[in-house]
Amino acid sequence: MKPLQARQFSGDGPVKLSDGNVLSFAWIAELSGQVDIGVAGEPCVSPEQAAGWIGAQAAITQDAHGQDRGKTYRTQRAGNWIEFTTTPATYRCIDSINLYPAKPPK
Repeated sequence: MKPLQARQFSGDGPVKLSDGNVLSFAWIAELSGQVDIGVAGEPCVSPEQAAGWIGAQAAITQDAHGQDRGKTYRTQRAGNWIEFTTTPATYRCIDSINLYPAKPPK
């Protein structure tokens, strides 16, 4: 990863994990504690399976123009929000994972 602004880091993928899944990018904002991770579409990571692991609930997401942007699954665990989003229209695969503190750091 390369430093961007003070205490922010970014990494471009792809990075293949040992289980065969592929991450397309990662963004870490140390000051806010937020981590954003892109997930490649192939192999597909099932949102229903991931939701079952963490107890996340889904909601369909639309942008300001009413365009379908997929589903967002969200739950709070161990003082952090865990969200992941799916591909629009089919909702078949996870395309991003977002982690951030439930309470902003002081």
